[in-house]
Amino acid sequence: MATRNYRTRSIRQRSANGYSIRYYGLPGSDGKRTRVEETVKGTKKVAERLLRDRLAALDTGDFINKQKATVKQFLDQWLNVYGNTNLAEKTQQGYRQLIDCYTKDFANRPVQSLTSDHIQAVYSKMTKRGLTATTVVALHRVLHKALKTGVQWGVLKRNVADATTPPKIKKKEMKMWDLESRTWFFKSIKEHKYSDFLTFGILTGARRGEIAGLTWENVDLNDNRISIVKNLGRITGKGLVSRNPKTSRSRRSLALSPATVNLLHEVRGKQIAQQSMIGEAWHSTGYVFTQPDGRPIDPDLVTKAFNKMVKETGVPHLTPHGLRHAYATAALEASIDPKVVSQHLGHASVSTTYDIYAHVMPDLETEAALKIEAKLLGKYISCK
Repeated sequence: MATRNYRTRSIRQRSANGYSIRYYGLPGSDGKRTRVEETVKGTKKVAERLLRDRLAALDTGDFINKQKATVKQFLDQWLNVYGNTNLAEKTQQGYRQLIDCYTKDFANRPVQSLTSDHIQAVYSKMTKRGLTATTVVALHRVLHKALKTGVQWGVLKRNVADATTPPKIKKKEMKMWDLESRTWFFKSIKEHKYSDFLTFGILTGARRGEIAGLTWENVDLNDNRISIVKNLGRITGKGLVSRNPKTSRSRRSLALSPATVNLLHEVRGKQIAQQSMIGEAWHSTGYVFTQPDGRPIDPDLVTKAFNKMVKETGVPHLTPHGLRHAYATAALEASIDPKVVSQHLGHASVSTTYDIYAHVMPDLETEAALKIEAKLLGKYISCK
């Protein structure tokens, strides 16, 4: 197998303050390497440094032909290079879907000729199609991050996404079940195969992937605690993948309530019975919540089943993530310190908790004012 020689290169002075560098780039569709020439303003040392950078990029696979790359080629390369080292697989998958679905209007345009008008036109088109501001802003963040990297790579002179204006996301007060709805729902699904999974969710406020990824080795029923150290989710083309939490604060230890401890004892008992029943057909995966044969549960299937259960039980519409919100709201209404709630939920910062649950805060502030008054004046009447 022949070794690719990217090292054939040259530097030539073109003016008093300008040089041209020449080198061979990546092979074209015919398998032959194309000769690349770039003009560099500055000293010969500047030209030499840029040439070294270009050759190093060819060696590492980071090279993009800045004269010929289309937007699609650039974004593909960005995902492969930047994404593989800086993004979780699930995040990469989401970025890929946004790029493939919404950048077709300028995908074949040279990335050097991409303008803010091209991007803004796509935002407008998405809005007219009825897509939410959240989706448009998600695409904007991906494009802005990719083009910013392009500037850092020297492929682009500026980030044209800086001059675009995506729609503002209107904050909506999250929907929540009242006590009657919660009681009726969990009573109605008691015999469902995902009942324990969902009950655990509302009792702990853990995310779907965190529940699916919980293993018995990270459960301490003597100390009544669990450790969240993995997240299980489906990645296109790879199936169910166990991965590390997306932030350091997502990796955490949770204290369990007596009801939650009892639930885990019941789950363990069911697994022992199922394993005894099917014998060698049992898969010893170590997961806490499993299918009847021991294999892990797909969080996406839980979501589909949950949506169906909500319709069948007649309770107001809610997503599985709403159970996490129910836990957080109950904790804040019980006057638990927001910082403690934030740590329990694994939020990146307490400001995230304040931002998401701003609708709960006014009542907490009123309650706090009454308690302070009681300390000062010796009287206290709860506003609840």
